[in-house]
Amino acid sequence: MKILTIAMACLLLSAVVHAGDFDDLLEVIRSETERELEDSREREQRFLEAKESRVDLLTETEDELNRLTLESDTLTDSIDKNEKKLAELEERLSLKMGDLGELFGVVRQISGELAADFGQSMISAHFPGRVAYLTELSERKELPDMAALTHMWRLLLEELDESRKVARFSGTVIQGDGTVEEQKIVRIGAYGAVSRGKFLTYSPDGNAFAVALKQPGRRYSATAGNFDEKQDGLVKMMIDPTRGQLLGMLTRKPNLGDRIRQGGVIGYIILGLGIGGMALCLFRYGYLTMVMRRIKQQAADINMVTADNPLGRIAQVYRETREKPREQREVIWEEAILKEIPPVERYNTLIKLLAAISPLLGLLGTVTGMIITFQSITLFGTGDPQLMAGGISTALITTVMGLSVAIPILFAYTFIAAKSKSIVDMLEHQSVGLIAREIL
Repeated sequence: MKILTIAMACLLLSAVVHAGDFDDLLEVIRSETERELEDSREREQRFLEAKESRVDLLTETEDELNRLTLESDTLTDSIDKNEKKLAELEERLSLKMGDLGELFGVVRQISGELAADFGQSMISAHFPGRVAYLTELSERKELPDMAALTHMWRLLLEELDESRKVARFSGTVIQGDGTVEEQKIVRIGAYGAVSRGKFLTYSPDGNAFAVALKQPGRRYSATAGNFDEKQDGLVKMMIDPTRGQLLGMLTRKPNLGDRIRQGGVIGYIILGLGIGGMALCLFRYGYLTMVMRRIKQQAADINMVTADNPLGRIAQVYRETREKPREQREVIWEEAILKEIPPVERYNTLIKLLAAISPLLGLLGTVTGMIITFQSITLFGTGDPQLMAGGISTALITTVMGLSVAIPILFAYTFIAAKSKSIVDMLEHQSVGLIAREIL
């Protein structure tokens, strides 16, 4: 087709070109035609060669496929045989294991329980690494060997042995401000630890000791200091058989300052009234005691009149009014007696008022605390008792504080009132004696 196209092009060109140009054109067409024919033969030859190589490659591929198919059948038969053999071996293994399988389960269970117990034991701070080993043993998939069983047994014996010992060692202690220090620790078995005269609590999470944020009462903390300093011999020491629970309860037990703070503003008012009332009672009792002593001294020597006591001042009035008429003297003497009575009975009414108002303030605190409690119940319900603890504490503490203040002040008032009355009776008795003597 291409040659025909070239020929037609030549015929068309022959009509428009000269004779000389036609020869040149014909030569060009002939050379191009020969070159294209040569290229066509070369492509045909390459195609034939490629076809022969593809036939050889197909033959080789089919041979390889047959070989691999045969090999796959062989491996499939081998896998089937191995699976059957493996099933037989597993059955034989399970039969041979017998009690060993139960032993493996028991070992895993016991090691897990020991890991949990040792994790809560403060002995682990002295001997670290035990919990990690027992945890790894409880998670093993294969049977433990004799060395592993022996080591677990030794750890159990070590725990029992250390539970009876008092050990001193160096360890990290978390301070109250969060800092960590290296300190000398005295451990009493698995039941308590002290350092620098303070009780320590064990933190399983960090496997370390921490200074109790709030130490127990003085009678308990004093034993910690004595035990920390003592090197040998016997010494009294508080231990916690519950491994920290009782110590935690003691540290959470509020002291006197905490109780007062729980009372709130009303509690501080009651406390202030109580302190002021008791101070006033002591002052008045001392004052009346001094007045009573001076009156007795004056009564023993009525001729030596002194103005530092009521009886002396009354006697002085008697002497100054001897020259006046009798009726006038009696009026002046009665006025003198009545004038000495108010200083003796001064502040008695105030003390009685303090004794009466303290329980009322306690009742006010109780009502206030119950209001706070009911508000907490309204907002948060009754699911969390700690939300109501503040209001209940205020309600109870203020009542206790009010009664605690009122009772001693009431007793003090009774003594002071009785002493005041005895002084007044003595003044009246001595004054009557003076009047009788003057009349006679």
